[in-house]
Amino acid sequence: MPIPLNYLLAAVLLLCTPLPAMAQRPPRVIPDNPALVLEKLPPGYRGFAAPTLPGDAMLPRIQALLQAAARSGDTRLSTRAHSLLQRLPADVANSPDGLRAKAFSAQHRHEFDQARQLLGQLLKRDPRDGSSLLSRAQVSIVQGHLNKARSDCVSLALQVDINLGAVCTAALQLRMGADANAARLLDRWLDSVGGDPGLTRFVLVMRGEVASRRAETDAGRWFKRALALDPDDVRTRLAFARHLRHVQQPGEALAILATATESDTVLLQRALAAREAKSANAGLLANLLGKRFQLARQTGSETELRDEAEFHLALRNDPARGLQLAQENFKTQRDREDQELLQKAARAARQPAALVGLRAWAKAERLTLDEAAGVAP
Repeated sequence: MPIPLNYLLAAVLLLCTPLPAMAQRPPRVIPDNPALVLEKLPPGYRGFAAPTLPGDAMLPRIQALLQAAARSGDTRLSTRAHSLLQRLPADVANSPDGLRAKAFSAQHRHEFDQARQLLGQLLKRDPRDGSSLLSRAQVSIVQGHLNKARSDCVSLALQVDINLGAVCTAALQLRMGADANAARLLDRWLDSVGGDPGLTRFVLVMRGEVASRRAETDAGRWFKRALALDPDDVRTRLAFARHLRHVQQPGEALAILATATESDTVLLQRALAAREAKSANAGLLANLLGKRFQLARQTGSETELRDEAEFHLALRNDPARGLQLAQENFKTQRDREDQELLQKAARAARQPAALVGLRAWAKAERLTLDEAAGVAP
């Protein structure tokens, strides 16, 4: 949906001439053409842009925005949701659904400590809140607090729901590299539990990731089953594309991402797949991604550090910058992919000392590192 000029107070346009790298914000310009289209909003955005509603009626719209942001990867939706959350009256914001929405929003913005704190508030009110326990364990896994995640998984399995506990434990086992254990737990869940399609999609994607790592025959079938549940979920498409690149099918990865909203993460996977497929537009995609990262830096916007590090390592042959970003990323995100990225960056930059902190953290969290990790493209 085009944004008419009269709905905007001002717009930021970049001049065509190059700006000094990471120097200052671009100049502000107010165009004089009222028909100029500055940006196209996500499909369905008009439904989220209705007149302001009372707080209790606004919350469902915020929840829908957050779900749409997660499914599409479009940060404009999550930004809008975060803005609306700030306007909720205190009683609505501090209700269980309000706290849950704020935790989801914080996690989406990578404010993981805040997300954990909000989920903790929910669990103080109801220690048997299974969805909050599972969510807190997932946040802990991303942050690298594996011992805390392990505790939440045990509580979930023994005190709340053994099936949710199995999903939680499988996620932890996958992130610890215990792929066979994760596969057994996920197979058992898929064979015996039905119901929520969102959770089933999540489990199927995890099972696909396990199958890909274990080089199982026809590992793609798990991703296809997940796509059948929700064809538009970008999280499934990204996981499937990574698997297809892993098994050297970059052309199929490009096809899977062809209709996905073009976030930085999607564009990175497209650029990597295009390079591997020797596509004619590989350089164009890489340059477009580089400009997006540069613009984000110039305007003070946050970037996905994992993606930006991978960009410099794989598409710009700049291991020093890639290692710097991978180390910065590892301060807040210590999932399995983040571990492998840091190892790959350290090897590419020939800086083994950069892994000292990684090894110390792994020892504290009782994690056995795969010292050969991170060497794949």
